[in-house]
Amino acid sequence: MKSISIIVPIYNVENYLALCLESLYLQVTPSMEVILVNDGSTDHSLDICKEYKEKYPTTIIINKENGGLSDARNAGTAIATGKYICYLDSDDWLAPNALEQLYNYAEEHQCEVVQGNFYYTYRDHLLLDNRYIPETQAPFVLTRKEAMKELIKNEYIKNFAWGKLYLTSIAKKYPFKKGAYFEDSFWQHHIIQEVEQYGVLSTPLYYYRQRENSISGNFSIRNLDLIKGYEERLKFIEKEYPEYSSLMKKKFWQIATSFYRISQTNPDNWVRQEFQKYWERIQTLYAPSLLIKIQNSWSYQLGQRIYSRLFGQSLKRIERS
Repeated sequence: MKSISIIVPIYNVENYLALCLESLYLQVTPSMEVILVNDGSTDHSLDICKEYKEKYPTTIIINKENGGLSDARNAGTAIATGKYICYLDSDDWLAPNALEQLYNYAEEHQCEVVQGNFYYTYRDHLLLDNRYIPETQAPFVLTRKEAMKELIKNEYIKNFAWGKLYLTSIAKKYPFKKGAYFEDSFWQHHIIQEVEQYGVLSTPLYYYRQRENSISGNFSIRNLDLIKGYEERLKFIEKEYPEYSSLMKKKFWQIATSFYRISQTNPDNWVRQEFQKYWERIQTLYAPSLLIKIQNSWSYQLGQRIYSRLFGQSLKRIERS
């Protein structure tokens, strides 16, 4: 058995893929399995994958029709043989010793999931979120209940599937929701539900590239899936962790409120209408008194700050050399 299976879903990233793969093959790990999933790319991404397979023959390439990010991750997960899985998005890259640090901590502390910190990466600078965990913070372990609460709070445990180490037996139990954008919001709470030990490292180990045409980079109808993922999580929390129900409901309403307000400034009439329909539906299902309270106390500007917080703005800026 390999120590880690690294799964890289790939779609039309010929300009970024080499950096991603170079960072991957520079990793120092006991043993790793690299699975490149070409999801129907129409550029030269598959050719680049083949070039790296020539250099590193143990590389596994899955070449499939386009099915979206979730489908690509699922395809890689299905054949993974490592003890742990790490998802690496094909336009991002890893710090040189990222996998070694995550693996060693997982083994030492018997963690089913381990995460490090990460940089939001722009052309000329990096943004590091050190508001909740300083870079000097020693690594620590959370219980399942503690990790679930932190996921709800969305401060240092976030929805992102990438860059963390997951016990493969758990990841295989929960396929990503095919066809959904922001698919991690439908998925992450199910993973944490299986955890006994959740490790947290404060060291930045992952570089999360910010692109204008990325899924998370622009507000669109896709953002509706994020709210729907949070709605599913709310139902899950109400059933499994009723003591956190109020916290989760507040988080859901904060996001729903801010996204609804942002949507109504969108120039696309269809986007405005779809968010309006969803907004009207959830008002009939969830606590109207809480909704009114939030509407009265949360300004549009604060809603904008919530959106920025979700996508990594207003953080520590680091100039890139």
